[in-house]
Amino acid sequence: MNAAPVTSGTGPAVDLGLLVDDGAWTRSRKQVLLLCALAIILDGLDNQILGFAIPSMMAEWGVTRSDFAPALALGYVGMTVGTPLGGFLGDRIGRKVALVGSVILFGLATAAIALAHGPSDISLYRFIAGLGLGGALPAATTLIAEFTPKHRRSLSVMLGIVCIPIGGMIGGLLAAQLLPAYGWRSLFVVSGLAPMLVAVILAFALPESPQYLLRRGADRRRLETSVRALGVAVPAGSHFVDQRGATVARASFGALFESDYRRSTLALWVAFFFCLLPVYVLYAWAPTLLTSKGIDVKLASLGLSLFNFGGVAGCIAAAWAIGRYGSRIGILTMAGAASLGAAILSVIPLSASSQSLLMPLLFVEGFFLLGAQGSLYALATHVYPTSIRSTGVGAAAGFGRAGAIVSAYIGSAALGYGSEAFFGVIVTCLVLTFIAVSVVNLHAASLRRQSYGHA
Repeated sequence: MNAAPVTSGTGPAVDLGLLVDDGAWTRSRKQVLLLCALAIILDGLDNQILGFAIPSMMAEWGVTRSDFAPALALGYVGMTVGTPLGGFLGDRIGRKVALVGSVILFGLATAAIALAHGPSDISLYRFIAGLGLGGALPAATTLIAEFTPKHRRSLSVMLGIVCIPIGGMIGGLLAAQLLPAYGWRSLFVVSGLAPMLVAVILAFALPESPQYLLRRGADRRRLETSVRALGVAVPAGSHFVDQRGATVARASFGALFESDYRRSTLALWVAFFFCLLPVYVLYAWAPTLLTSKGIDVKLASLGLSLFNFGGVAGCIAAAWAIGRYGSRIGILTMAGAASLGAAILSVIPLSASSQSLLMPLLFVEGFFLLGAQGSLYALATHVYPTSIRSTGVGAAAGFGRAGAIVSAYIGSAALGYGSEAFFGVIVTCLVLTFIAVSVVNLHAASLRRQSYGHA
């Protein structure tokens, strides 16, 4: 194993890998999590906002739900391209630069949808927004991982990922208030301007990863500023090393298929694909399904908000389960329970009279399905070392976004066959996710096993 580059100095050597992995989870490190969480919340909001607006757009323009399938698909194409590209750029030009640029891009493109005059306009803007939405997540999760000690890393990443359903929940609440009073265009004004404000905050307040700066040979002043964000004092004149640095010399997609990572890379890609597909089927088409069954727009938006709220609780529970039992047991439990929940949803009648049963079931399904999805990001940050972490997370999530592309058409087609087929698609995908996760061979061990290993 080769150590990472050394920054010159006359004082003692400071091992950044040791500081990051074994140091305390200080207030300044938690501030990095909070800043990245702001970006992820807006990613979740902007990602889902079109699904809330489609029923109102259909009524205004006199079009059908199938007319929006290309717009949804092109948005997911943008994310499919933007996610691995953003991850790669995060390893090449910096996690912070990739994150700030991505947030600005999806904010501008989302705001532009307020000016759209038909589904074709939305297709263009959603593709551009998708590039930014895709690029933000791998940069944010990598930054979170590289400012968190090892024993808290899964929890920290999951607290970041939980902000996706929080963003969706906020979107549902906004839609319930803004759609009846101000129309669908107001949704895109609000959800487009907010990211640009957050991007300014990130540009000034968010530090760059010290391990990234060391590997890229950054000047000493930048590196020391970043190290201070770890909440530690460094002796004057110290020089920096990373003895726990990557075994891969240069970030590249090919490095993901080296012998140590090949099996886990392929299994992660399949798991992301079949887990994200049902998530986006629900995000894009659940409001349309519910309104077609006589449930009003406000209640349909509330149902998707409950799905996301369940996901918030599910991500936190999954983080605890991974720490307690390891990622294999934790993720398999969430995926298996999510498939059972979807099977139950497929057999209950959907109508305004069944809402007292439907709403709790949507909460439970969000708990397990979004908990499983968030767990995959935590697993990916564990599988890959620093030098290819952003690339690895981005590539896996990018392959998953291809499932989102498929969801635009599968969801629309499944609606034509009724709620049984709609939720049947979700069950099938989650069974395949379960199988793929079981194939991954670089799972995170439980904290208890790690403690015994150090004893």
